[in-house]
Amino acid sequence: MTRRLLSEHTIEVLGDVRRLRRRFATTAPRDWDPSTAAAELSVQVGHLALCLLRVHGADVAGLEDPRRPIDDVGDELADIVLAALSITVLAGSEPVGCAELPHAETALEAFLRLLVAAGNLAEAALVEHGYRHRPEGDPPSLPHAAGAVLAACDVLADRLGLDLLGEFRAMVTDADGFLDERGGGVS
Repeated sequence: MTRRLLSEHTIEVLGDVRRLRRRFATTAPRDWDPSTAAAELSVQVGHLALCLLRVHGADVAGLEDPRRPIDDVGDELADIVLAALSITVLAGSEPVGCAELPHAETALEAFLRLLVAAGNLAEAALVEHGYRHRPEGDPPSLPHAAGAVLAACDVLADRLGLDLLGEFRAMVTDADGFLDERGGGVS
């Protein structure tokens, strides 16, 4: 399998995210902003954690809804990309620094680095949009934090043997199908 770095296709992927954001906007009872997308990022990180627990043989019975199976690691990682880039799209910015791939020896280390990057991005969105105080020190800007999430997703995908760009494209196709069925906006 050829693994392609999603972060090398950011412009193309951002086009899909912008289009999906417009389409999904018709399905939500309220307008989204970067902070709403940051909350969605947290949801998607939790979904990925559930999948990884399952992959590692953990008992997830108390953590999942049996009528709503969440069991596709690649799809959940693609959903994290969508959520992270939705933050930037809704903030009117673009990720930077995507090519700076962090080192991770194991999938667990890569996942933990992704958690940190996602937390930094959520914090940047909350600060930039007036929902949280600006912390001391030199936290990353929203564009840099988004770039770090994309890079962390690429590293985790590599450690898991996934083609993240392929997973993202499959998720976009599924999302478009879902939205077509619901009558969610135009493509």
